[in-house]
Amino acid sequence: MTWDRESLKDTDLGGLDPIVNRLVVMGNLLISDEGTRQIILPEYKEGKSAEDLNKLKFFNVEQHVNERDSTALIVWNDHPLVCMAATNENIHVLVPTEYHEGALTLTARGLPKSIADFVRASKMFFPPASINVRDVIEERAGLSDVLTPRQFECFQLAVKHGFYNEPKEITLQGLSQVMDIARSTFQEHLQSAEQTVLRWVGEQSD
Repeated sequence: MTWDRESLKDTDLGGLDPIVNRLVVMGNLLISDEGTRQIILPEYKEGKSAEDLNKLKFFNVEQHVNERDSTALIVWNDHPLVCMAATNENIHVLVPTEYHEGALTLTARGLPKSIADFVRASKMFFPPASINVRDVIEERAGLSDVLTPRQFECFQLAVKHGFYNEPKEITLQGLSQVMDIARSTFQEHLQSAEQTVLRWVGEQSD
């Protein structure tokens, strides 16, 4: 998801433009419903500093990462966009997240319904300039390495038949009938697959 300068100018995030040419979120140290503690690396415009970042209402600058390096900072970020992502346990926001010359780029991975909900909410409050959605099933080689053949089959079937769409296009019972196995068995395979996929997409940012 990308927000350009025009889509940000009337939002709180537009306040970054006079302060930094570039700001990169290098890592999330603590994620909660109230906000996220982050390591950020700002590249300031002339005459600007951490004090200016601290004046933004969604940033609270807590400390420099290293007193000898005055650039990297630890901040508490409670911007609504950050909180929306933090409250959904089925979404992983990849780092680095980058703000560069007025544009913000954010990449998230997760279960299809959760990603769809996040995109929908973002459109309501912070409409992005562009959205690029990629089906995790396209990463077939990677997923097939971490899922058992049965888990992969169940997960792929659920995606194919719209189980993660909103509203759902098929039930667990319906999926189990397609595969001709017991509902409880299908559900066990699918839940195990979902947990593995979430760990896998998180590890892709390492």
